[in-house]
Parts: sequence; C-alpha cells; structure tokens
Amino acid sequence: MKRIFPWFVLALLFGCSSVQQTPPVLAPLRPVPAPLTCADFFPQGDWQYVHAIRFQLASGGGGSAIGVVVLTSRDIRCALTTVEGLTLFEARAKGAGPVEILRALPPFDRQLFAENLLKDIRTLFVPPLGVVRQGQLADKARVCRYETADGETADLMETKDGCWRLQTYNPNPQHNRSVRAYSCEYTSQSGLMPSQLELIAPGRTGYTINMRLISAQRLNSIP
Repeated sequence: MKRIFPWFVLALLFGCSSVQQTPPVLAPLRPVPAPLTCADFFPQGDWQYVHAIRFQLASGGGGSAIGVVVLTSRDIRCALTTVEGLTLFEARAKGAGPVEILRALPPFDRQLFAENLLKDIRTLFVPPLGVVRQGQLADKARVCRYETADGETADLMETKDGCWRLQTYNPNPQHNRSVRAYSCEYTSQSGLMPSQLELIAPGRTGYTINMRLISAQRLNSIP
C-alpha cells in the first residue's frame, strides 16, 4: 500500500494529456412510450457508499483501497482507507464549493489532490451542471446531454443492459472523463444503483479506477 499509492497522488496531481475531442452529433429524440428521466441515473436523497477500489495508471503501477463517499443535500464527504482501516485521506465540500481537507497523511496532504479527487467523485455521483437536453446517437442510444456556459459537455447514456455510461468533453482535454456503470438495480429511492463503476481518465498520464460496491446505506440525516 505505501509503495503504490504515491502513484495515485501523482496521477491526480498532474492530470492527464489527450487530444481534443468533440461531442458526437445529437439527433432529435424520437417519441417513446417512456421518456428518459435523467435524474434516475444519479442517487436520490442522502446516501453513504463504501467501495473496494482498484487503481491502475496508464504508464503502469496501481493499488487498492477502501473508499467511502457520503452524499447529502448539504455536502459531499469522502475518505480513503487501507483495507486494515487506517484513514489515509478525508475531505468534504459543500455543493460545487472548495474542498476542506479533514485528514490527510503524506503524500495525500496536497490541496490539488483533494480537488481532483472531488472532481472524480462529482463525475461519478452528481448530475453535471448546465442545461440538459435529450437526444439520440447514431447507435440509437438515448442521451441526456448537459452543456455549460464555459463549453463543457457531458453525455449521459443508457446502455442495453439497463445501466449507464457517461462521457465528458472539455475545452481542456486533461479534464475529460469516461464512466461505465455495470449491474444496475433500480428503485424509486436509489435511482439506478450500479454494483460496479469504472472511471477512465485518458492520456499518457491517465488512470483507470474500478470500484466495486460493498455497501449502500440510505441516510435520514447527517449531523
């Protein structure tokens, strides 16, 4: 653990390099009996998730940890621990606001690491900001497309197995991400909850994060 986790820090500190990508053409959405509900792709209400995380650098190297994410209407809290229970990093942020580091052991005590980690968590669990419209891609996949005033685009798509995938397009290619969710179960309280998530940051210094859900707890309130 101590040997491989600094690679995780370096990847999140320095980001990734990739060529500029543009979103595919979005055709008008054909009438369907059940319209796509964009909010169903994200957690409904307050939740605590615990995941087993595997991390792999594009250049080689990787590691594993336990990740805890708490989502409420007020803030996001996250922590990384070893499998033995030692807390390596803990932070929180209110909405899209700045990150407050609560605990960080070296080399996790970098503000940039915290900010990039929270960006990935928001990509995985929080609806993208911006105006949303629906449409269809060439492969007939229905899409919720989020567009922001500063040129960012996020395409959230249903998959044939009843789950979802997400692709972001950013004027700065280093900020692009792709996410694939697997083995989703739907309830009115949880939305589409995947048992596995894969996040890919492309490029020479990119990385892949695989997350396996250990537990999901609906929260009534957070002190």
